[in-house]
Amino acid sequence: MHSRDAFPRRGAAFPSQPQLAAAIAAAQERLKGNPQDIIALTELGTLHFEKGRELYPEAINELEEARSLGSLDPRIFYCLGVMYQELGLYPFALEEYRRFLRNNPEDKEIRMLSAKLLFKQGDFAEAVNEYERLKFQDPSDRLVEENLGLSLWSAKQLDRAEGSFRQLKTMGAEPGKRAEFYLGQISMDRGDFKGALEHLLLSLPGAGAGIDIGLPLEKVYAALGLAYQKLERPQEAKDAWAKVLGLVPGDAKAQASIKELNRRYPAKRVKK
Repeated sequence: MHSRDAFPRRGAAFPSQPQLAAAIAAAQERLKGNPQDIIALTELGTLHFEKGRELYPEAINELEEARSLGSLDPRIFYCLGVMYQELGLYPFALEEYRRFLRNNPEDKEIRMLSAKLLFKQGDFAEAVNEYERLKFQDPSDRLVEENLGLSLWSAKQLDRAEGSFRQLKTMGAEPGKRAEFYLGQISMDRGDFKGALEHLLLSLPGAGAGIDIGLPLEKVYAALGLAYQKLERPQEAKDAWAKVLGLVPGDAKAQASIKELNRRYPAKRVKK
């Protein structure tokens, strides 16, 4: 039986399929002698979890039964949280992650998963709290900083979000480009279209730069198109929306924007 201290196992510590099969058989044999052996039930449930998604129903039943019989093994919370998340049962997954974190408060992976679920559910204030705790643990983590900024932005804390994205700008070329995009969007939210345009232009990879900014380029060009429209620069707006159509043919927003621009500024038409 694997120890609690070695769980959750990751990377090279993960057992091979033959090892899993042997351990599952051993746990099942123990349960034949005592079907209410909570240690064997927990062991079998975690092994079925590690075996793969096709055995999640068995794993959930075994772990829930072990808990109902009195087990407080934190492996139960971890496995159930991951499985419930993968099955789309986010409130149940969050509750299991919270239980696991009470036993392992410094576990970064589960705190990240919990923060992402909170964000996905629209609980932005709680997501901010989780990311702030993660940032306290590791102030140099770019993913944490980016997600903290996005959570603050979604929570309408624009000043704090701006500070977070400015910090992200210092963390490398790729996250820096994304930071410029987010800063451009915040400027748009504030009605500062000139400032938004400046940030959005800086978010473009640039000819020959070889930088994948980690965002769909059509999103950047769509934001540029909108900024140019707000600044009443129709030809540049049309050019930006045309780039969106080049990347996503048939994009409804781009088509509608070009049609509206051609209606308002008929002198310079562009092909849809």
